[in-house]
Formats: sequence, C-alpha cells, structure tokens
Amino acid sequence: MKKLLLFTFGLITYFGQAQCADPIITNFECGTPSHPITGALVSIANPVPGGINPSSNVGEYTDNNMMGFDNLTVEYGTAIDLSTNYLLKIKFYSPISVQILAKLEGGTNTPDKYSPFSAVNTWQEFTFDFSAEAADGNTRVVLFFNPGFNAGTGTDIFYIDDLRFDAPPAPCVDPVITNFECSAPSHPITGALVTIPNPAQTGINTSLNVGQYTDNNTDGFDALTVQYPTAIDLSTNSLLKIKFYSPISVQILAKLEGGTNTPDKYSPFSAVNTWQEFTFDFTAEATDGNTRVVLFFNPGFTGGTGTDTYLIDDLRFDNSTLSIADFSKDSPIKVYPNPASHELNLSSIKGIENYEIYNVLGKTVKTSSKTITNTIFIDYLKSGIYFLKLNTSTSSQVIKFVKH
Repeated sequence: MKKLLLFTFGLITYFGQAQCADPIITNFECGTPSHPITGALVSIANPVPGGINPSSNVGEYTDNNMMGFDNLTVEYGTAIDLSTNYLLKIKFYSPISVQILAKLEGGTNTPDKYSPFSAVNTWQEFTFDFSAEAADGNTRVVLFFNPGFNAGTGTDIFYIDDLRFDAPPAPCVDPVITNFECSAPSHPITGALVTIPNPAQTGINTSLNVGQYTDNNTDGFDALTVQYPTAIDLSTNSLLKIKFYSPISVQILAKLEGGTNTPDKYSPFSAVNTWQEFTFDFTAEATDGNTRVVLFFNPGFTGGTGTDTYLIDDLRFDNSTLSIADFSKDSPIKVYPNPASHELNLSSIKGIENYEIYNVLGKTVKTSSKTITNTIFIDYLKSGIYFLKLNTSTSSQVIKFVKH
C-alpha cells in the first residue's frame, strides 16, 4: 500500500521562517508550504546548485517506480484562484529522462497536462497552462513523475523547487520578435516552430526556453516567416540577430520581402552543437518598405529523407553589432556570478563609465551615469532574464544575466 507522507517543515530546521503565500506553493526556503502537500517529499540542502537554480534548499521526492501513479498532492480546500495566475511552474532535476504529468482535481473538469521529457542531470523549469480550466473549481494539484511507469525495482529520486502558480509574461514588443520567454511574438510567425525548455543551457544561451524549428530537408526553401502589418522600421534597428544551435553545420539565409528590394543575406556555416549568434545587416534596405522577415535554414538543400531540427532564440532587430558576451578569458569585461541574486561583480581592465539594464522585452529598467567600480546591486530586480550593457570610454559590451 502506498505510503503517504505529510509534507511539513520542522520547527527545528525552519524556525523563524514565514509560511509561503499564494501564488507560491513552496520554494523550500519558507517555513511551510502555502497549502498542505502529501507525498514522499522532504526538504534538503540543494545537492546540485547551479544553472537556473542556485537556491539553498530544494525538495527531494522519492518516487515508487513500481507504482505508475505514485504522486504528490497539494490540497487547497477551496477552488484554486486561476483568474490571473494560471500557469503552474516547477523547477525539476532528474538523473533519468522522464515526463511530469500535472493534474487539477476536485472540480468539473480534471485536465491532464504533460511536460516534455526532461533533460538529465540539469535543472529545468516546466510550465503547465491551466487557463482553459480557470472556472472549473478545482481544489487540488496532483503531480506524477514518470507517470505510468511501474517496471522498476524500488524508488527513483527527483529534485524539485519553486512550485508555484504564475501569471503569463507579456507579449514581446519591437524590436524583439521573440525570445521564447514572452507570451507571444511581437508579430505572427509561421513555420514549424514550437517553444520548448532549453535543452542546451550553455555558453551564450542559458535561457529557460528556446524555439525548436523542424525543417523539411527535402524542401530546399522550407522557411520561417515573420509577418509585419506595415513596413519594418529599420531606421534605428537595422541588424537582424538570431541565436542558433544545430547538430550539423549549415548556413542561414535571411531575407526581407514585401518591399521594393528583397535582399538575401547568408550567415557563415554554423558550428556544431554550440550556441552562436548571427547578425544580418539590413542597413542598406532601411527605406525599401519590406514587411516580412523570412529565414531559411540549410537553404537549397533537398537531399534529406525527412526533417532536421534546429534550436533558435532571441530573434530581434538591434542597433548594435555587439553580441552577448560568452565570458571567455579574452573578454574585456567579466561579470559574475551568473545567475545572481543580490549583486553582479565586474572585472575590467578599463573603467566602466555607465551602464544600462534591459528586460527581455527590450525595455530599459535601470540606467546609471556614475562611474562603476566593481559591483552592481540587483536586489530590486524581479527574477528573470536581463541584458546588461556596460560602457567604457572606448567600447561597449552587452552581457546576458539571470536574476534569481
């Protein structure tokens, strides 16, 4: 018979810590969850801090792998308020690749939501959208890890953190087309593109989410298209940028269409299994009135037998030739730690005269005209992804960082 353990935080371990409050269920830093949790879950010191989760404490869940539907249950007692915060989110770390099944129960409709299969030995964040069930009156959250699997011989251990309901992010706005963190692109995109958790959080791209594009490799000009309602404004932001990750070395062909001139711009051949950023300069076409961006991956190739899969991120127009720094030993400015919670430490051979911080929508959230020594405090920022532009007397550098 399955043994259910009431999930409570002991006063000895968590003396003095406040209870979590809605919409947070638990982050394992507060004294008790906002609602009772049952299941084989205990709070432990984070055994694998890093990536998107440097938290001090996490939850360790012991799953009975001989029971296909062993689970964690969060009991609200009354209808869960999903009017604003309808996205259930959870950070997850697993030694094996599994899915998570999230259910709401106790109401008029009990939907099942499955995550993608997880990466192995990497913190990821999964999101389950319950917007369609907001009025169904459900009173319980039920989570199944590796649902349906009952062929094990004992138990599996999974780590979880930051279990909460959250509101959706705002849509992207120009000059950002999409960064796969906002709720929708700034302009409609057609093509075989879906948002997935970033399976390769390395190098210049530690984002939570990326785009997965499935290319028909028997069609030499299968494409992604971004449709603008009017002429694309290239008066200031004339550089099209994209982060790209590919299992094979290919080129990207970027075109503008719908105007008086439809130029072709080719990238160099990509590296393999490495995030890169490519830039396409459309300055000369700024007044041509084009209304579409078209991207071809491995253009002209028709010798395949099905499909190729590529990852993309941070598709946008920009006005700077600077790319996101990769913290190589030759970078003129180094920023650490990243991710960070309270402050960013700077190391530079030149004095930093001022800086700007932008959110993922491209909006400025902080500027400073004071000469910076070696620390920028970021306590006031909400958790998320930001871009830090550092200016010296002779150059600038843009660095992406994650605030926890």
